[in-house]
Amino acid sequence: MATIVKIEAGVDDGFADKTVADAFVEKARSLRAFLQSEAPAGEKRRSPTPAVHKMLTDEGFLRLLLPRRLDGFGLSPSDFCRVQIEIAKGDPAISWVMQIINGTSWITSLAPDSVQDAVFGEGPQPVCGAYNPPGKARKVDGGWIINGKWPYMSGSRQSTWAQQGVVLEGYDGPVVPGINMCYLPMDAMTIEDTWFVTGMQGTGSDTAVAKDVFIPDAQMVLMDERAGQIDRTKRHFGAPSDLLPAVPVVRTTGVAQLVGAVEAMLEIVTAESAKKPVLTTFITPRTNSGAYMRDLGEAAAMIDTAKLILFDITAKLDRVGLGEEYTLAEKARHRAGTAQIIELVHGASESLMFQAGSSGFATDKPINRYWRDVSMATRHIQNIPTIGYEIYGRNTAGADPISPPGSY
Repeated sequence: MATIVKIEAGVDDGFADKTVADAFVEKARSLRAFLQSEAPAGEKRRSPTPAVHKMLTDEGFLRLLLPRRLDGFGLSPSDFCRVQIEIAKGDPAISWVMQIINGTSWITSLAPDSVQDAVFGEGPQPVCGAYNPPGKARKVDGGWIINGKWPYMSGSRQSTWAQQGVVLEGYDGPVVPGINMCYLPMDAMTIEDTWFVTGMQGTGSDTAVAKDVFIPDAQMVLMDERAGQIDRTKRHFGAPSDLLPAVPVVRTTGVAQLVGAVEAMLEIVTAESAKKPVLTTFITPRTNSGAYMRDLGEAAAMIDTAKLILFDITAKLDRVGLGEEYTLAEKARHRAGTAQIIELVHGASESLMFQAGSSGFATDKPINRYWRDVSMATRHIQNIPTIGYEIYGRNTAGADPISPPGSY
């Protein structure tokens, strides 16, 4: 089995410095017109176009969160979100794919040494994944036989490895409730074309199928292992990202692209307000309408507030990567904070579509694509506001929790 030799394990001196992060933000900003031009074709094929796939790979956008020991760039959560926002202004679906692959690849870097050796032994690899509904793993000599069908595999065509959830069949060893994770090469599975949706069409979130795929023991992470926990005994440990909690980082970075998408919607409506009249009235242009300007200001304020909450949460995550404690109360408050972001983003997008008028619902209008992408992504299970608020409420009142602390 290959082992990691290119990047030595050790303690990084911090996340990527400002010049590196700023360069990626500027590059993302410069790609906006390119991404907008490719987006219609991406929607039609329901996955990123070859040109976009090549750009993401060549420019390093799929290894922003990977630690430098794995030849990643080691961006902080805050800087990664800054990049996502700019990519989303070009195409939210591409920012979604970028976030999924970066997040799953980074989580793989938290796995036991054997997994890191297997996946990253020949250099950085893009990893996607899904865990629910789980597949099945059957123990055999030297490894496991994997069977399963995993829908919602965003970035499946851009990835070379997959992190898949499985339950165990006929296993005599210790079994801890929950979903185990196995790591499979993408070419060991087939992809079923199942992604027929109204929003985030360009993410390629199809179904991966494994049929009697053998993996060695080194590529299985059981629930009774310390996967996802801080384990300073690993050979491959020492980057700030090794101290970050998986679920809060993935959830928080997962809403950044929605902020970027609704900012793009605001830009479109703002530009139109100086040109279009208020139909059925004598008012022209819309900038002379108190009602329009009030609604525009409210939408802009909602977006501003969402960004303030987002970067307050990511600033804490940045500090956690540098050694600061992350309490359960903070995790619960941040879960509610992301719920607020979702409500603000959704509210702003709906208001902006009222202001855009019926012409904004033409499928060839960019604002329509942004709106559909935001409308679908805000419904992701991690984004359901009521769950976040209940978790925070129960923590505040000292009531019984509804989720394990690791999922906060």
